[in-house]
Amino acid sequence: MKGKSNGRSQGLILEILKYAVLILGALVMAAPFLWMVSTSLTPDSVIISYRLIPTRVTLANYVKAWNFSRNFDESVSLGTFFLNSLIVSVCITGPALIIDSLAGYVLARRKIPGKDLLFYLALGTMMIPFYVIAIPLYLVVRRLGWLDSYQGMIVPFLASGFGIFMFKQFFQTIPQDLEDAARVDGCSAYRTYVSIMLPLAKPVTATMAIFKAMWSWNLFFWPLLIINNIKLKTLPLALTMFRGLNVTQWGMLCAGMTLATLPIVIVYLSMQNMFQKGIVMGSLKG
Repeated sequence: MKGKSNGRSQGLILEILKYAVLILGALVMAAPFLWMVSTSLTPDSVIISYRLIPTRVTLANYVKAWNFSRNFDESVSLGTFFLNSLIVSVCITGPALIIDSLAGYVLARRKIPGKDLLFYLALGTMMIPFYVIAIPLYLVVRRLGWLDSYQGMIVPFLASGFGIFMFKQFFQTIPQDLEDAARVDGCSAYRTYVSIMLPLAKPVTATMAIFKAMWSWNLFFWPLLIINNIKLKTLPLALTMFRGLNVTQWGMLCAGMTLATLPIVIVYLSMQNMFQKGIVMGSLKG
């Protein structure tokens, strides 16, 4: 009995230590976000404040951040940049999920010549830094006349090796009997993909939707290269205008960053259960 009691005590201590470490890690990760929100609610100052709890709360920084770009163009507000980022994110995320899932399905379940080579080529794109292909891609976009345009920001990113990999790995785990039954019922390959495969792939689809939405929402370097028109700038580009040459108004800058961060936080919180399942399922080897 005494041995069992000691074992339970040790287990309880280990459990407490585990949760203490997790809580500490969560606080460390959340501290920058909390500081940003706190600073955005503090009366604006050129001096950085390190308080996590503001002594005085104001929403004036959000009003100033929303209208700051009118100093450059009267017809532009933070809402303009917000809308641009939303258009780019939606137009990349939606079509990219369809393209990646179709490619993953074909590579996982269809017999086509050279599919292994195609899969390795898709994986190879994950090993090439974007900065290596930025200049050639810029020259292609310029030749197409897509500088200062939405299509220039969207079209180059409508497929990804990582997305193809995740969908292929998931589709390989689905029993072949499901496809055989669908074929007996007269389903075409496309109908099988739409009616059977995609509904089963909801966790991976949600995972990739979060990844692609977050990545496309935070696009900075590529729009910086091809966008000069202030009315087409995305939110990350707009935030660079908040920083002055000699003085930075930290309250206004943090208000802008908070507004830019909230949509992705909301998307993740609404899909976190699917995200966790998708990470596990997509990593399984078929």
